[in-house]
Amino acid sequence: MIKNLPKKIYFLLDLKKQQNIILLAPINMPQIITLKPLGETLKDAGLISTPQIEVALHDHQYYQDMRLGEILASRGWIKQETADFFAEEWVNLINQRAKHPLGFYFKKASLLNDTQIRSILDEQRQNLLRFGSTAVIKGFLKQSTVDFFLENLFPEQAKTTHFKNTIISTSKHIKSSPNQPEVDYITKEDITQWVILSTKHLTRC
Repeated sequence: MIKNLPKKIYFLLDLKKQQNIILLAPINMPQIITLKPLGETLKDAGLISTPQIEVALHDHQYYQDMRLGEILASRGWIKQETADFFAEEWVNLINQRAKHPLGFYFKKASLLNDTQIRSILDEQRQNLLRFGSTAVIKGFLKQSTVDFFLENLFPEQAKTTHFKNTIISTSKHIKSSPNQPEVDYITKEDITQWVILSTKHLTRC
């Protein structure tokens, strides 16, 4: 089933256990395969905790006709649309060469709605912060969730050191308080990437 799939990430649905599993296999080392259950992926994304996974797995013993994502959603810990996104679309989106603005993926995952995205974009026009940083400051997303999406969808950008004083004057800098995340300002490299990625006048990550 997986031998003809491209690249290094494969997706399987274990119909017997009704659990979603992501297989990670390096291209040059196909014999090494790491199983990545849906619960672990959601935890890595900062969307659920280890105790919540344990409770859901315990529930699954009594509700074997329900998938793990359905159990998590029924307890109100995530939206069903979010579980479906990671179970059915996440791997394909990672493998796509053509990338969309970061907000596109958060909307697909039902982590942001249109109103929140517009609010973030309006704020960006004033503070010149990146989309992810603005979403965190406004309390819409956790920093760990933003980092997870960047590392998987935009790995090269996630590794890049960002300069905070490239295109804005120091008088406009927003200083983070001890309780706020470190802000991440837009740079010249961001603008170049923005032009490449944006086809609908949406701000990139």
